[in-house]
Amino acid sequence: MLTHEQVAVFETRLITAMKESNILMLDALLAEDLIFTGHTGQVFTKFDDLDAHRSGNVEIFEINAGEQVIKIMGDTAVVSVLLEISGSVFGNTEVGFFRFTRVWKQAGDGMQVIAAHATQVVS
Repeated sequence: MLTHEQVAVFETRLITAMKESNILMLDALLAEDLIFTGHTGQVFTKFDDLDAHRSGNVEIFEINAGEQVIKIMGDTAVVSVLLEISGSVFGNTEVGFFRFTRVWKQAGDGMQVIAAHATQVVS
């Protein structure tokens, strides 16, 4: 049975991997059939995400997690987290608050993101 603490640990690992563009860690944390909808509405695969980090098209300068809500349903968890991010995405500097919703599923001894969505929070 999943716990909130376990899910929070994987969220922290993912945020660290994003900030460091740690391809090995991202590869382990993202499901092969990942569906990620970015804040512009474009849909990305795991390959797209890893390639963007590998090529330097995504570079995160700073990322700070804020409000986080975790809902657990069996071997699956849904996380909504508010992140303050500054970085470069395909040559465009992005600075602001983004709300991510991620669906985590148990995979062996760990967890993987199977779906995610991001939206920019506008005040």
